[in-house]
This record gives sequence, C-alpha cells and structure tokens, in this order.
Amino acid sequence: MFLDNPKFPELNAKLEAVAHTHGVSTTVALAWLLRHPARMQPVTGTTQLERLRDCCQASEVLLSREEWYGILTAAGNTLP
Repeated sequence: MFLDNPKFPELNAKLEAVAHTHGVSTTVALAWLLRHPARMQPVTGTTQLERLRDCCQASEVLLSREEWYGILTAAGNTLP
C-alpha cells in the first residue's frame, strides 16, 4: 500500500482504489483537495522534480462525485 498510515486503514484503501482507477499514485489525494468546495490551494513544498511532476498530474485527475464523497467518508466524515 503506498498510503500506509496505520491510523487510517479505510482511507488508505479508498485512496489506493481510486488512484488505481485513474492510473496515478498518491496524486489522488492532491486531486481530492483541488476539488474541495473551499477551493483550497495546496502547497507541495517539494524540491524534487519528479514529485512536482506527480503533483501537477493531480489537475488532470477528474474524480467523480461518488469517488470524491467516498474519500470524504473514508476519512471518517459523515454526510448530513
């Protein structure tokens, strides 16, 4: 598992499944943030060119609403 924080096994599994569907890696987490309704502007903080390229790839990942909300609920959030 590329996302292996043991505190969040459900979220890790969901991110990995969605990433696999889109043919990306951890970029899917950044793609999720970019689609957040608060219009967040993530700061990557990386100086490694390969990681920066991966981060840029997030803007091309189009998550369905089902995928987006699936990640939200896998993180422990509830919907009204």
